[in-house]
Amino acid sequence: MAQTLSWLPDLSKREGPLYQALADQLANDIASGRLEVGTRLPPQRALAWELGCTHGTVTRAYERAEKMGLVQGEIGRGTYVKGHETLPSPLSPPANQGAELDFARNFSLPHLDPDLSAALGYLSSQSGLNSLLNYVPADGLLRHKEAGAFFFRHFAVTCSVEDVLVTSGAQHGLQVVLQSLFREGDYLAVDELSYPNLISASHRLGVRLVPVRRDCEGMSADHLQDLCKRRSITGLMVLPNVHNPTGEQLSRSRFEALADIAERFDLPVIEDDPYSALMQGHKQSLTQLIPNRVCAIGTTSKIVGGGLRTGFLYAPSRYRAKLVRAIADTSWMASPILAEIAKYWIEQGEMERTLERKRKILQQRHKIAKQALGQAAFLLPDRLSCWLELPDHWNPAVLELEAERHGISLLGSHHFVVGNSQAPKAVRLALGTVADDEKFSKGLKLLSTIIQHNPE
Repeated sequence: MAQTLSWLPDLSKREGPLYQALADQLANDIASGRLEVGTRLPPQRALAWELGCTHGTVTRAYERAEKMGLVQGEIGRGTYVKGHETLPSPLSPPANQGAELDFARNFSLPHLDPDLSAALGYLSSQSGLNSLLNYVPADGLLRHKEAGAFFFRHFAVTCSVEDVLVTSGAQHGLQVVLQSLFREGDYLAVDELSYPNLISASHRLGVRLVPVRRDCEGMSADHLQDLCKRRSITGLMVLPNVHNPTGEQLSRSRFEALADIAERFDLPVIEDDPYSALMQGHKQSLTQLIPNRVCAIGTTSKIVGGGLRTGFLYAPSRYRAKLVRAIADTSWMASPILAEIAKYWIEQGEMERTLERKRKILQQRHKIAKQALGQAAFLLPDRLSCWLELPDHWNPAVLELEAERHGISLLGSHHFVVGNSQAPKAVRLALGTVADDEKFSKGLKLLSTIIQHNPE
C-alpha cells in the first residue's frame, strides 16, 4: 500500500493526542507555506497506513482542520488546502481598523508620534526647499548623513559622516546589504527564530538562511562555530540588544564570542536591531568590536512612525562602494524630502522627546499585559512586544486562527522559524499598535480567556 504522498508529517516530537498533533502539524505546514493552496491531502487510509495509526485518527484530524478553516473536503475528490482568502496574513493591514485588535504588527505607539504639521511648517519657511525635489547622491546629502551619524547613538553605534548612507527605511537597508554582500546560494547564519521579512527577502534573493540554535544567553556561539567549520557560511546576522521575537539581549560574553567567530572566519555581519532605539540602559553594537566588517542598520520608523521611511546604514569602507551601488540600483536614492523631516526632528530633539513619551506609556502597557496574561508573559523593560508562552494544549498556528475569529491578530512562533527548526509554543504580541488603553486591556483579557480553554 506504500505510495508517494503529497504530505507526510513528522510527528516524532508530538505532544498530546495523535489526532490533535496531526491537525496542529497541518496548521503549521499551511501557515509556513510548506503546504500550498490547492494541495490535495493524502487519502485518509493511505496516511493512516504510513503513520501506523487508525483511519479514524486521520479522519478526526482532517475534521479538526476543516473546522479551523484550513482545509475543505469534497465528496469524491478528497481534501484540499483552502485558499489564502481564508488565511489572512497577520502582517497585512486589517480591512476594518476599528474592529481589529492588532497585536501582530509591531508599531511603535503611532498615536504618540510628533506633530508632522509643525515640521512641514518649519520646512516651508526655509529657502531653497525646492532643491529637495532634485536628484541627490545615492548615499544621501551631507547634512542628512550628519544627522544619521548623530542618530546612530540610539543604536550604540559611533561613526563618522563618511560611514553613513541614507536609506528608505530599515527594510530597504536590509535589502541593500543582502543584495550587495551575498550571491545566490550563499549561506547566511541567523538565529533559529528570525524576523519574517528577513526570511522572505533572503528567499527572493536566493540567499540560504542557516539557523543557529539559541539558549538563555542568545545565539549559540558553539553551534555557530561548528556550522562555520562544517559548512561554507558566508555571513552572519545578529541582533545584539533586542531579539525579535523574544526581546532578549545577548549576554556580554556571548556578544564577544560571536564577534570573535566573525573575525576568525572572515564573515561580514549584518546588525539589524531596530527596537533597541527605545531601550534604556546598557546597549552594545558589534561595530564597537569589529567595525570593519559590520553593516549596522538604523531606522526612524520605531521612533516616529513607519511613514517617514528614512533609515541609515553604517557602511564600513571595505563594503561601501557596493552598498552605494545597491542603493542606486534599488531606488537611486532615499527621498531627500523625508530625510529632511528626519533631520529636523533629530536636530530639534523631537526624536528624544518622542522616545521619552513612548517609554513612559510602554511602562503602563507592560503593567496591563502582566495583569491580563500573568507569568506566561515574558516582558523586558522598554520592549514593544511580549513573548507569550502557551500551555501544552495550544499550537501557535491554531491559536492564531482562533484569535482571528475573535477579532484579534497576533503572530505565532512559526512565522519566525528558520528552516526546520522546532517552533516553540509561544506567540508574539505587539504592545504599541492598539492606541486605546481600554481596548488594549480588553483585547489581552479576551486572548487570555481564549487560551484558558482547550481548542475545539
